[in-house]
Parts: sequence; C-alpha cells; structure tokens
Amino acid sequence: MKRIATVLLALLTMAGPAQAQVTISPHVGKLLQEAQNMTKQGNWKGAAAKVNEADGQANKTAADTQVINQMRNYIKVASVPVDPTQPQCTSARMGVTKCDGRQVQP
Repeated sequence: MKRIATVLLALLTMAGPAQAQVTISPHVGKLLQEAQNMTKQGNWKGAAAKVNEADGQANKTAADTQVINQMRNYIKVASVPVDPTQPQCTSARMGVTKCDGRQVQP
C-alpha cells in the first residue's frame, strides 16, 4: 500500500530534479487511489467525495493532508468544463489575454 501511495503522490505533484519521496497512510492512500481512478473516468463528484472521506480519516499525517489538498486542487481545476471555441491557455480562460499575448476585447 505504501508503494501505491508513493505512486499516487508522484502523479499528483510536479516532477522536479530533486523531488523527495513522501509516504502516506495506507487508509488514506486507498481512498485517494479510488478518487484518482474516478477522475480518470470523469466522475468528479465521486472523486471529490472520496477525497472528503480521506480528509475525514483519523490520525492523518502531514503528508496525508498535503496529498489530500493536492488531489482536491487537481479535481477543482480538471473538472472545469472547457469551451472548445476558446484558446486553452490560463490567461485566456481568465479573460486577460489570448494565448499569443494580445489583449482580450470585452
């Protein structure tokens, strides 16, 4: 189970040159793995429920809380519907600029 939790953490964090390995509790890791599988199926509500269930577990470690928050943030970002008629860059989605840097006209 620790191996699964480590793999889950690796998938949830940005890869860096000197990334530390973090181990999360088996009871939290199992729930987060279920949530991750639900995200692959596009079941955002189910995934969020599993993350909330993981967050409600007793005896969480700091690493557990960190990964829970990362998963929660991933679900918030990934579950936003994408408008195929709009450029898919962050600033354009916020209405600031187009992907090429031009100002968006209201």
